Amino acid sequence: MPTFFNYPFHSNGFVAHGHCYLWKTGLVWLHIISDATIALAYYSIPFLLIYFISKRKDVPFNGVFLLFGAFIIACGTGHLMDIWTLWHPDYWIAGGLKALTAIISIYTAFALFYLMPQALTLPSPAQL
Repeated sequence: MPTFFNYPFHSNGFVAHGHCYLWKTGLVWLHIISDATIALAYYSIPFLLIYFISKRKDVPFNGVFLLFGAFIIACGTGHLMDIWTLWHPDYWIAGGLKALTAIISIYTAFALFYLMPQALTLPSPAQL
């Protein structure tokens, strides 16, 4: 059992992702810029959702907005991890982050599934 917990801190035998790209400068920068831009967009969305629910106290289901925010932050962090693994073969940590993202996304999907019948009974914006 203690060996399992040591895996995230050992990258023996793995090579950084940059080796797969043969360290082609253009290709490496393409991935850096793309992943950084996606992460920036992902990180801005939860702040906008929080701003929205803080200004609109009449919006029900605030918890779902927060779940979406957590899911989106986890996705953005995954893209930052993709940049990190260009130089550092920390694939156990990257896999753990993906597992966390999966848990948050499944939880969000189940919450939406159970919330959907209530959401469908809400009056339309025109009726409000």
